[in-house]
Amino acid sequence: MDRKDYIKALSQHSLPSVLLFEGEEEHMKQDALSSLRKAVLPEGLEQMNELVLEDPSADQLIAAAETLPFMSDTRLLVIRDMPALMGRAEADERLIAYLPNVPSSTVLLFYCTGKPDGRKKIYTTVKKMGGVVTFSPLRGSELTHYVTSSFSHLGKECDERTADYLIFTVGSDTGLLQTEIQKLADYAADEPFIKASDITALATPSTECTVFQMVDAVVSGQSSKALRLLRNQLLSGTDRMSILAMLLRQYRLLQHIKIMQYEKKSGDYIRASLGVPSFAVEQYFRQAASYTGGQIKKAVSACFDTEYAIKSGRIQPEGSLETLILTLLTLRIKE
Repeated sequence: MDRKDYIKALSQHSLPSVLLFEGEEEHMKQDALSSLRKAVLPEGLEQMNELVLEDPSADQLIAAAETLPFMSDTRLLVIRDMPALMGRAEADERLIAYLPNVPSSTVLLFYCTGKPDGRKKIYTTVKKMGGVVTFSPLRGSELTHYVTSSFSHLGKECDERTADYLIFTVGSDTGLLQTEIQKLADYAADEPFIKASDITALATPSTECTVFQMVDAVVSGQSSKALRLLRNQLLSGTDRMSILAMLLRQYRLLQHIKIMQYEKKSGDYIRASLGVPSFAVEQYFRQAASYTGGQIKKAVSACFDTEYAIKSGRIQPEGSLETLILTLLTLRIKE
């Protein structure tokens, strides 16, 4: 089941006794665990009725699951990153056979950071019981709604365009978004509306956003700004190959614009095809206009050539991106 199915089942008290949380969206996974605690643990007796274990033996896990709750109908047993699920071991067959017999007085949760090994017997057993809950990253309108509603809970109004700008600036990780949302709400103080200028001034940009700004600097001929943005990303610990991959993606987007314009596609068609936030579309058009089709093709080739040269060992990663930036600067249309 996905996050929405989980919320529905929790509200209807129809969750199975054995659950498994998986997926990339760690913040929402933590929220789901919090909601599970509130639903099954009596207020004031939480610590008496919850047990968290790491890598328990089959005997330890079964004994814990069989323990009766204290002054409550249910108790919560959380097993974190069990090796038998994360690919480092195999589960005891006794445990596999026991899972369908977990008493109704116990909610057994296997909590996995990231994605467990779906081939493991323990995983397939829980899946057959309907207990696997997958927390995938939010996308599109669902993520936009998450941002606007988060601001609303803090007493602030944020329109969809501004929410999309925050997502573009910070990224789609809801944990990072929550940090920035709280920061922006605190900064707004008595002001009811969140403005794009607040985001520009305060939000910590993601690598993708910084690469966008880097290309913007290249397009406008600001070599020192482009290199400074690159240096800041490297100093923050961002991998060179990740930056290169995003540079390549950015220039391929510009190439797609050029190709569609050459094919005389309508502006609306191009906007719909790009799959980028609406507020950023015009900026991509502006960037593309700073190159001819041939120059964009050379820029994409320069990114590919740099990637191949690094991976093949022909050049060292150190200094490679700086050289690439300078190459890209020479390709743009001169004023």
